[in-house]
Amino acid sequence: MEGNFMMDYILLAGAALNFTGSLKMLKEIFKAQSSEADPEEYLQLKLFVTGVAATFGSLYVYLFFNPALIVPILIFGAALKSWAFITSLFLYCRKLLGFRAFSEFGLSNGIVAVLFWILIGWK
Repeated sequence: MEGNFMMDYILLAGAALNFTGSLKMLKEIFKAQSSEADPEEYLQLKLFVTGVAATFGSLYVYLFFNPALIVPILIFGAALKSWAFITSLFLYCRKLLGFRAFSEFGLSNGIVAVLFWILIGWK
């Protein structure tokens, strides 16, 4: 029982990653100037992704307190984090993404994805 409870703390790591990323993107959006070269659709997409990250972070906290639902729901989170890693790795390998962006987003999501898949297997 104790081991399972400790494994559930992986959810809080995922939540922290999502909330941190969400706040970082929100800060960037508020600092953006209308004269920047980014099209307005990019800012709209970035704001949407900010909300998605916060929503998933909230979901991980919910699952921490309601572990009976962990496996069916966490599969989506693990898949999304895996996708974040794969897409970042692809862009990094094609030299379209710098190492800092790759490590802050792609690599960190990849690590949490592995932990989520382990947690799913554990359950």
